[in-house]
Amino acid sequence: MAVVCVIKPNKNFMLMKKSISLFTVLSMLILIGVYSCKKENGCAGPPKVRAGNDTTLANVTTVTLKGTTDAQSGTWSIVEGQGGTIDNSKTPAQFTGALDNVYKLKLESTNDCGTASDELIINLVNAGADMTVNELVSNMHWIQQSCFRIEGSKFKIYTDPVSISGTDQADIILITHPHGDHFSPADIDKLVTSKTILIAPGDCNYTGKVGARVYLGPGNTYTAFGAIKIMAVPAYNIVKTQNHPRSNNWVGYVVTINGVTFYTAGDTERVPEMKNITTDIAMLPLGQTYTFNTVAEAAEAAKDTKAKVAIPMHFGLYEGTEADASTFQNLLSGSMKVVIKTKGG
Repeated sequence: MAVVCVIKPNKNFMLMKKSISLFTVLSMLILIGVYSCKKENGCAGPPKVRAGNDTTLANVTTVTLKGTTDAQSGTWSIVEGQGGTIDNSKTPAQFTGALDNVYKLKLESTNDCGTASDELIINLVNAGADMTVNELVSNMHWIQQSCFRIEGSKFKIYTDPVSISGTDQADIILITHPHGDHFSPADIDKLVTSKTILIAPGDCNYTGKVGARVYLGPGNTYTAFGAIKIMAVPAYNIVKTQNHPRSNNWVGYVVTINGVTFYTAGDTERVPEMKNITTDIAMLPLGQTYTFNTVAEAAEAAKDTKAKVAIPMHFGLYEGTEADASTFQNLLSGSMKVVIKTKGG
């Protein structure tokens, strides 16, 4: 005989089942309502907002704000920074600030489905006034070899620092290659601060504390302090290849500061890439043992760079003489001005 058991749900179970069903139905209605709202209002959530990339600008106080939003409009505001204003009535909006200040701005936008925002950092750098070529030449002080102290109206640059007496504060240090008469950590120690930017090829290993360490190879560029444009260019030997092989990727630099461009060549011969350089001032080595093969070759290299002023360097210590500098000047007479600096300046 079969036994059949019949289980009858009690009252509490039935109530719970009804509650679950009611909850499910209400949840679906809410989801359908939200979806219908989004479909009806034409959006799938808050707007997408992009304030733009953080930027550093030199000697600029008014900036056009090019942020974007997929809503109808957005509003800019200043989150941090002193003395700035925003004109949201313009399209696009305009921001005005003060030099030597950093500002954080916010772009906020709203649609029927919510509000979103994005932030932007603007650093307004006081890079100093532009200079004439002759003014910058006057502010270029030859220490020894390829070492110069170059004083812009706001920033100070040292190239290949050696034989540094006393201490100083360099904003930028440029190293062309690791030979001891160009790369001297002990001399760099006398110049660096927590804000100094040291720029050099990858095999110049300086372990002292600097504000930034930048590795540049031929063709690489860098903008320091948002104001000083620096391009590394090839420096190598064509004839005396054992001295500075092209494969080492050692460099010279083309630098624009305060509206004037100078080229410090490093240790090099007259390489084809020099014809691609355009500069106001060319600083060229006259050593002849490790660099150019003749003074005449150095003079032709100066012409390659289309310089207005040429400054001889890298002579009078291990190679080259003061007479070579005079020869260099005579060879370029009628082509460009040659300024022979006094060593130790």
